[in-house]
Amino acid sequence: MGQAGGANAGRAVKLALSERPTDPAQAAQWIGPLVALGGMSRRFAASLDEGRQLVVAVSVPRRDFAAALIGCGWVIQRPAPTLPPPLETLRRLAPGDGIRIITDEYVITDKFKELIDGSEPRIRLASPNSSQWMASHIRAVAEVPTPRTLKVPHPPVGSLARWAKMEATWNTRLAAASADLAIVGTLKWLREDFGALITTSDDGPPRPVDAVGGLLLPESDAAAAAFTMLYASSRLADQLPLSEDHEAVLLDGAGAIKYLGEIEAPVAICVVDRSVADESAPELIVQLRNTRSEPIAVRDDLGWRAPAGIEAMAFTVAL
Repeated sequence: MGQAGGANAGRAVKLALSERPTDPAQAAQWIGPLVALGGMSRRFAASLDEGRQLVVAVSVPRRDFAAALIGCGWVIQRPAPTLPPPLETLRRLAPGDGIRIITDEYVITDKFKELIDGSEPRIRLASPNSSQWMASHIRAVAEVPTPRTLKVPHPPVGSLARWAKMEATWNTRLAAASADLAIVGTLKWLREDFGALITTSDDGPPRPVDAVGGLLLPESDAAAAAFTMLYASSRLADQLPLSEDHEAVLLDGAGAIKYLGEIEAPVAICVVDRSVADESAPELIVQLRNTRSEPIAVRDDLGWRAPAGIEAMAFTVAL
């Protein structure tokens, strides 16, 4: 069984997927390596010279879950942010500053109104219907630009995130969340993939908390914190260039890969679906590799070993 990329990458762990909570999770040899590929791509990208882009192309028998799993590895490998104690941040805020507050129950985005200091400091937010919050109940807080007014349930930590030892830093990750990963593809399929449950061999049966989307935290109108932005490949031309906040862009399938030449993020990962009779995607990737690239050895440089049935190539290009 492959290894997943993350804090425990030195220890092999079996990963299993279930499409519904009522179904038993099924282990497969390709799950762990795809998660690992996302993490290893992030680690390699950290050493890239400025102005170079890492391109990774992975060819799979079917696209199902591949982009989502690679995305999980990318999120796991993101360094945990360091934030000041909540009260320290609250004391230096000015009225009207945007903030994201993490409590045991909620993630809240709003504009700061005032800190009511005293023996039990409390804060008041700008929204008319917002409650006062005791500072001692706030686990993490970070400034955010132009926030929407939202109050959503605190996203729990799933099996894969617990294995990667993200639990201790989960609140600071939520407070300082930014969508540095973009996934481009057919949104209906991607959202179905995000609903799958992923568990490790250390955990019991899958639970709703183990949903892939619970780790990727895609941006939406109801999301107070997001790690991932989703784009429909059918409408991507109207949204280019993508945000400079994206450090990696995952292109899921031929409809997304055709935009590879217009992706300016430091990392571009292409998922080539061999079940589709369309040679345009691999031809585009090979042409880019052959014309202006520097090759990367997937096993020796990235440190990634492809499981049976999956192939990969990697190279860097000038942005």
